[in-house]
Amino acid sequence: MVELVVHDVIVRILREVRWPGPGVQRRVLLKEKDGDRLLHYWAGADDGDAVALQVAGRQPARPMIYDITAQTMTLGGLCVDRAVLADSDTIATLWVRGANGGERALDMNPTDALNLALRFRAPLFTEAAVLDEAGIPAGELFQTLEAEELEFQHHLGDHLPPDMQVAFPTPERLEWRSIVPPEWRMIEPARSDE
Repeated sequence: MVELVVHDVIVRILREVRWPGPGVQRRVLLKEKDGDRLLHYWAGADDGDAVALQVAGRQPARPMIYDITAQTMTLGGLCVDRAVLADSDTIATLWVRGANGGERALDMNPTDALNLALRFRAPLFTEAAVLDEAGIPAGELFQTLEAEELEFQHHLGDHLPPDMQVAFPTPERLEWRSIVPPEWRMIEPARSDE
């Protein structure tokens, strides 16, 4: 098993837009702890923002569903021991430990497992074979993501009814931006007693 760390949460937006709005897909980037390769995971705005807030040591004004789930697990005597992630299309496994010391594996969406593991400060792992197949060298990250985006654009265009158009901005009008640390106004510093 290879240990992973959260590297960044990025979003692709128009250059002239100050801040991405709702509905913009995030990419969560995980890096091998002792290496150079990255895995990327699609995340909805809420899921990606939840990761970015944890990495930045911030919390929203109101608890997110992951915060409530983590609090409920803690009250029930459960804690997250580790998360084992594969590629972005494969179910992840969250290993949960009870007060009696027994472990149980829970299968879930990768970004859900990641968010819960971060709230328990549990380590993240993947199989070496996953990095060999899907890992992206850090220097090739944006080139690879843009190629995947272009492929998706063509795929989507090929599957739309003939009377519909897809308007994708040209690549020179877009840029990748990090949302760690975030610029949201509705946040407050994380409390030290947590």
